[in-house]
Order: sequence, then C-alpha cells, then structure tokens
Amino acid sequence: MSSTLHRYMAVPVWRLGRFALPLLLAAALGACASGSKPPPPTPLTPVVNILTVKQVWTQQMGAVPAWFQTATLPGAVVLASADGRVMRLDSATGQVVWSAKVPAGISAATGSDGTFTAVVDKDNGLVSIGPKGQLLWRYQLPATVLTPPTVVGGRIIVQGADQRVLAFDAASGKLLWQADSRTASLLVQQAGGMVVRDGTVMIGTALGRIDAYALEDGLPRWQATLARPRGVTEVERVVGITGQPAMLGATVCARAYQSAVGCVDADTGRVLWSRAADGYTALSMNDQQVVGTQANGDVQSYNMADGVPAWTNAELKYRSLSAPLLVGRTVAVGDYQGYISFLSAKDGSIVGRVATDGSAIQVAPVVVGKTMIVVTAKGGVYAFVPD
Repeated sequence: MSSTLHRYMAVPVWRLGRFALPLLLAAALGACASGSKPPPPTPLTPVVNILTVKQVWTQQMGAVPAWFQTATLPGAVVLASADGRVMRLDSATGQVVWSAKVPAGISAATGSDGTFTAVVDKDNGLVSIGPKGQLLWRYQLPATVLTPPTVVGGRIIVQGADQRVLAFDAASGKLLWQADSRTASLLVQQAGGMVVRDGTVMIGTALGRIDAYALEDGLPRWQATLARPRGVTEVERVVGITGQPAMLGATVCARAYQSAVGCVDADTGRVLWSRAADGYTALSMNDQQVVGTQANGDVQSYNMADGVPAWTNAELKYRSLSAPLLVGRTVAVGDYQGYISFLSAKDGSIVGRVATDGSAIQVAPVVVGKTMIVVTAKGGVYAFVPD
C-alpha cells in the first residue's frame, strides 16, 4: 500500500505539510479587479408572485464555502460543511440518511455516485466515504484542492490546483491513473468542475480550456479552448474555467473567469460558440438556452445553439448572485441576503421570490425531481417545491 494512502480504521487522524503552489488569488478579487469600489447592491422591489413555491423542509449544518457543491442523486442530495460534516439527505423529506465527520475539516466537496462519496480535507487529503457514511480511506494529495471531486461508477476523479488529475478506486484507494496539465502562473481561489459522458471525463482547467480524458485509463481525448489570456496584469490574464460545467446531451457549456462563456461538442471537443462575458459563476442550460449571472449582477440568457444573447435582467445588480438554476420555465438565483429570485425563462422578468436565513446563497441551487434545494453560507439547507 502506498505510504500516502491511509485507512481510517488504522490511522484516525494525521497532518502532512502542503506542497508549494503558484499564488492563489481570492475569488472576491475578480469582482473588483479594477481596484474601484463596486456600487451598492440594488434594493429588492416588491414582487407579485406569479410563481409561488412553498418550503417543504429545512436542515442545518456548518458553514458552507462558496466553492462547495451539492451532489444530486435519485431521491437524495449529499452536502458537506467546512467543519467536516458530510450528510446524505432524502430530497423529499430532508431526513438524514447518514452523516459522517471528516476530522481535519473540508476544503473541497462534494462528489457522490450514490454508493461512494468523496471530499478533500483541509490538509489536502482525499477522503472516500462508504454507502453508510463510514470513512474508508484518505490519500495525501500533492497540491491544494478546491474543485469538488467527481465520483462515477466507483471511481473518484480529483483535480489539484496544480492541474494534476488523479483517478482512484473508491473502495480501495488504489491510484488508477494520473494526468498532468500545464498550470497558470496565477490561480483564482475558485473551484472548477467536471462532467462525465460515455466514458469520458471533461475537466475545466486554469488555462481557459476543457480537457477530456478517457475515464478508464486517463488517456487524453481532446482539448477545447473557450478563452485565452489577455490584458496587461496577471489578474487580467486569469481565464480559468470556474464552476461546474453544464451538460445536456452531447453539449457542454462553461464559463471562463471574467472573460467568456461558451459551449463545446462533448464527443469531439469542437467549440460550438464562445462569447465575451464578465463573470465567475457556473452556467445552467436546457435545450434552448444557457443562463449565467454576470459579475455586475445581470442575469443573462443566451441561445444555446449559437450563443446570441436572448434577454438580460438588470434588476439584481451588485447583489453577489449565485450561479443560476434553469429548470422548466423558470430560472432561480440566490443573492447575498439569502433571497431566491425566480425569473421567467422566456423573458427574464421576475415572477417570484422566497427568503432563507439571511446569509448569502453562494452554492448553486440544485433540483431533484420537483424539489429545489438551496444551501446558505451559514449552512441552512432549504427545500422548495412549486405550490
């Protein structure tokens, strides 16, 4: 067994030093890269609730960083908090199916395939969690990790800030393959993401690219560049893919930090379209449109086929919006005060609003069946369904 792989039943807790990395830049810097103070948030105006939703359950966990994600499963979600708590919840009732505690706290979360769950602890250890919430093993990674691990078919895929990609057997911790990619000189403290289709894992990189690898052996399939570094300063040249790419069928869409949004053919890597856009949150899509929130708080819709802007909502400017959730005929987006605004997917008009605990909604909302689940910065987990 590798000296970097430890089973929890043998070694309950340990700490190892971090490897040196290129400079990590706080994500908040992206919102004020020009150095000027942003305008004050736009006050919310009363909304006539054309769409009404009801809160069906709530749960509470520890504080949840903006770069964590909620893993969705049939009938369940898996979430984690910075203090090390990991929970699987029934999406219909909010009941805790299992709960685990990672001793060192968590820096990147959450990936799950329903049997195995993976997180990265604050000492750069990849942790595998079994189907009943038991801690299985921990592998000491060579670099800081913010991007949530992906778990698929009993394999865990993890990407370090140094852009190295490693694949492990989720049950045993065996290292299956490793792929290296050139890293940027300056990195943003903002998670990227991965999606899997037909035996291919597609991973956003710090170079404004999506790299595709064979899930079986890590051999490269294709690379697709959505944005290239421009500008004079190091900050202006940051173009890393941020947030979880959105995928529908054979189309994958993603955002390059402060520079572009675009879509790629998931089978060939051909760039379908790329359009300049200033933002740093993930996209959401259906078969007709792609929606994103811009750095200034605009909610922007693009035609999925060609990237032509369809509509813009500017009523939520400077409210530090979450990534959107496009589902059915509505777009849901959270803000810094814990409100969720619902927009018409047809024209962007606001058609409803609900409140949570008053803390920021930074993690992208998700949907399981008809239940939308939102996580706040304080760790409030809220479930809503159409009324």
